[in-house]
Amino acid sequence: MLARFHQLRRLLDLWRSEHARVVDAAAVSNLERVRWLSAVIASLNGLVVLVMAAQLSVSPANAQTHRWQVALLLAHAGMGLAMVACGVASHRFRHASRTRWGYVLPRLVVALGMLFSIAVAVIDQWVTPNITPFLIGCTVISVAIYIRPLIALYVYLASYAAFFVAMGWTQANATLLLSNRLNGVAACIMGWALSVMLWRKFTTIKLQQMQLEASNLQLQDKQRELERLTRSDGLTGLFNRNTFVELAENELNRAQRQGTATAILLMDLDYFKRINDTWGHPAGDTVLRHAALVTSSSVRSTDLVGRLGGEEFMVLLPATSLEGARRAAETVRRRMEANPARWNGLSIPVTVSIGVTGTTASQKRDFDSLYHDADQALYAAKQQGRNRVVAAPGA
Repeated sequence: MLARFHQLRRLLDLWRSEHARVVDAAAVSNLERVRWLSAVIASLNGLVVLVMAAQLSVSPANAQTHRWQVALLLAHAGMGLAMVACGVASHRFRHASRTRWGYVLPRLVVALGMLFSIAVAVIDQWVTPNITPFLIGCTVISVAIYIRPLIALYVYLASYAAFFVAMGWTQANATLLLSNRLNGVAACIMGWALSVMLWRKFTTIKLQQMQLEASNLQLQDKQRELERLTRSDGLTGLFNRNTFVELAENELNRAQRQGTATAILLMDLDYFKRINDTWGHPAGDTVLRHAALVTSSSVRSTDLVGRLGGEEFMVLLPATSLEGARRAAETVRRRMEANPARWNGLSIPVTVSIGVTGTTASQKRDFDSLYHDADQALYAAKQQGRNRVVAAPGA
């Protein structure tokens, strides 16, 4: 018995945490439901008002029937006006679902609906002993508005208390009064049970949607990360060779259409093998990352920087003349020389040789020919003693 009690308690705690997660979503849905529910109820109220007004104007009735007609007309007129006001308010505050109106307005509609159903059932006792309006009100409220189970319990308890008292105002027959009060208990229990079931269904569906949305976001993040990994060099974070070549070709095509010049820098770290042999490959990886950072920070944000492989890097400079490319290359070379790499407390000097070439739109050169010329210029820089910038002949 105690184990079942603890199991029930854990279930209720789970429900409480789940309900707290969907309460905002319920407020959004309820505010939208109030919009169409108020329109439907106001229309029905207006229809009843017209019918009652017609009855009062054309057919004479005894005093009790006349009193019933007048009271019903006034009740429906008041409810209709209240629903119109709620509909206008729900439209006005439709973008404020998570503010207090997103919670207050649906609860106000619930209170009005229950009070109206009690009022009509009480008025009907003058002409009929049934409590159909109260039964309908209990059902409609449970279906139309999402209410948390504990709040729904308070709503139906308060509604029954009001129903119990008010029923004695118009129903003088003790037997019928007892029957109606007992039937009212059944109506409230059924309304509350239906409200709980629909709330749990809403909670389950909404949590599944949240989980699905979270899974989709994770998949999108993983897809973006996969795309980044396939386009980037894993060590330095720069564009890898394939991506750089693709982007460079696109930029050359664009430059030809717009009639602008383009330049490239082909860079190779000096004596990189010596770094690996002296300090090891982890130090070499640190130097490569350092070189990538220095290069990226020394050029414009619109320039493309890639690692072609090993210790070889390339920079594409859109809308840049050969002279501008020489200056940019010299800036990279100076900063590389002035900022040694740091590894395990050691300072590792880094220098770079750079080959420069470029093209104008009229020359219509492709990437392969530019790469070939830049490679020749880089070879010349190596031959001339390294740590220098050399432009390709005829560029």
